[in-house]
Amino acid sequence: MPILIGFNAVAVFLVKRQYRVFAVFFLPLLWLTMIFTVYLSSHETAKLSFDASTPSVREVLEEYIETGTTANNAEEILESGKYPAKFGKHEMRYLFNDLLSHTLFHSDAHNHLNIPVGYNKGNDWFKATLGEPMVYTSGIYKHGNETLMEAQRYKLDYVANAIELKKGMKVLDIGCGWGRLVQHFAEEYGAEMTGITLSSEQRKYALELNKDAIKKYNARILLQDGMKIHERTDNPEGGYDAITSLEMAEHVGIKRYQEFLTKVHALLKDDGVFYFQVAGLRRQWKWEDLVWGLFMGEHVFPGADASCPMGWVTTHLERAGFEVQRVSNLGNHYSRTLYQWLLEWRKAKGPISKKYGEKAWRRWEVFLAWSVRVARQGSSTVFMITATKQGKEQRRINTQDHIVPTFEVQNKIV
Repeated sequence: MPILIGFNAVAVFLVKRQYRVFAVFFLPLLWLTMIFTVYLSSHETAKLSFDASTPSVREVLEEYIETGTTANNAEEILESGKYPAKFGKHEMRYLFNDLLSHTLFHSDAHNHLNIPVGYNKGNDWFKATLGEPMVYTSGIYKHGNETLMEAQRYKLDYVANAIELKKGMKVLDIGCGWGRLVQHFAEEYGAEMTGITLSSEQRKYALELNKDAIKKYNARILLQDGMKIHERTDNPEGGYDAITSLEMAEHVGIKRYQEFLTKVHALLKDDGVFYFQVAGLRRQWKWEDLVWGLFMGEHVFPGADASCPMGWVTTHLERAGFEVQRVSNLGNHYSRTLYQWLLEWRKAKGPISKKYGEKAWRRWEVFLAWSVRVARQGSSTVFMITATKQGKEQRRINTQDHIVPTFEVQNKIV
């Protein structure tokens, strides 16, 4: 799209004067045509299974959010199969007002403006969602009946294993949230941790959580833009031994994704390991995927336009100089995590509704319940990626030997 804008600008001056008005309006008309085509296509698809007068699932959900009277809970609407996923006024308004600007001109200013909406709601809000772990990323369920804390601790140990974490290693966590990974890696493994976040509320919580880690293991929690950390003078000489980034890069935006990964590559030691966890999407999308995504962009994660298919993510990693050593797709585990968050949220309905209002509580309930569904069916998922620098032979060998698949043979006929 930026290339099209540049081409359009040049064309305005190159064409004959009588045709300039067409050149000026070419791109806006193209954009309008694309949106109108998407709108019509969604409605035509809906007609195959629903009456044309049937309200969209988003319209019914919005009515539930406003009044709380159309259903007992969000799942009753989402799982009923009664309402089509088609474009309406909510989707059109968001496309015109916000998505275009974020996608085309995703800047540092955008990132700073999005933080209050996405992460500075109040730590009590997120405690009511995330429970005791205060980890805003997918857990891993080894047996399926784990508590939230058990699933998150298992995930943190999985990440530690992926980067071959050892005592004294200098590790950077980009998008450290409320600091649980920093604490776990410092106190359980003896790593020298640096966590960065753009949220002042997250940092305040993380500093309290990591009081012992800061004293004993030199842990740091910095209020720092991940796109600018390379400018700091206190980064370790030669780079970090390992870098982790869990479900943060979505906020970098499509426009700056390559720039972000290139900077990560420069911050990592040549023999270091990069663990990259990404909330992604399926390539062969359905209309519900798109409608859900626009709801999320408007109300939950503004500016997080870089949730993309696996191939897109790994291609950008390779272009930045990384070699992908392992990818796990664990969207079903994300659905389980989200469901446990939903249960936590419902337990906290009283105090949250009293402080923030019932509409705010119901909108968040819709986010969680809808996300449980889309992660379960594959609309959304989570990619857990282990990567090293291209061309570093010994590191490549060590990592591949470390992550070699192991399993127990069962039911073998002898």
